[in-house]
This record gives sequence, C-alpha cells and structure tokens, in this order.
Amino acid sequence: EAEVEAGSLTKALDYVNQVRRRAALSEHWVKNPDGTDAANYNISEYVAADFASQDAARTAVRFERKLELSGEGHRFFDLVRWGVAAEELNAYLAYEGQYLVTKFGGATFTAGKNELMPIPQAQIDIQGSDVLAQNPGY
Repeated sequence: EAEVEAGSLTKALDYVNQVRRRAALSEHWVKNPDGTDAANYNISEYVAADFASQDAARTAVRFERKLELSGEGHRFFDLVRWGVAAEELNAYLAYEGQYLVTKFGGATFTAGKNELMPIPQAQIDIQGSDVLAQNPGY
C-alpha cells in the first residue's frame, strides 16, 4: 500500500505477488477431512498491466489486503483510513440489512462520527474533561 501511494508501482506489484505466491502454495489451503482441497483455489499473480496506473494498483492492493487480512479486524480501520467507510459500510448495511436481526436492520454509518469510537466515560472522569474530551458525536 505504501509503495502504491509513493508511486513505486513496480515494487508494489512485486510485494503483492510475493503474497500471492505464498497463498498459491497448496499446503496453506483449507482441506476437507479426507485431505482434499475444501475449495477450487485459483491464485495467479498480477501482471504489469494490472498495475499500469496508481488507481489500478491501489484497487488491486486494497482488494488483496481485504483477502489477506479477512477476519483479523483490520477492515474497518482500512476503510476509515482510505476515506471510504461511509460508502462501503452503508452499501453493505443497505443490502444485508434485510437479512440482519431487527436490532441491526436499518443501521447506518454516520460519516464524521462513526470513524471514531466513544472514549469510556470512566476514563474521562479519571483524567478530567480538561485533559480528555469525548470524541465528536458521542
């Protein structure tokens, strides 16, 4: 990601392909109890044309990051850092909201508020409001 933002697209391509080559090693794949592959894995490397522009490279790197770090708790913070959290999360909530339990149905991500989390009131009380102020919107 840093290489893309710095304009080093060739280096970014190499780094992404290193991850892809590791992912393509069958010993890392999820297996069924009988030892067969649990899915039809088709992992190939990117070619230079896939990284021809900074926007194309950024799209590829962000997609790879989503795959590589899925389930590890990075996605929300990536979306916030990239400035696309409201767009991505509201699209997800609009589609999935019809299938979510009532408590979550109709939920939305509020830009300018939900990028930050509330500071626990107990911490503000301990530190004092002159030292620690609550994040906007909470």
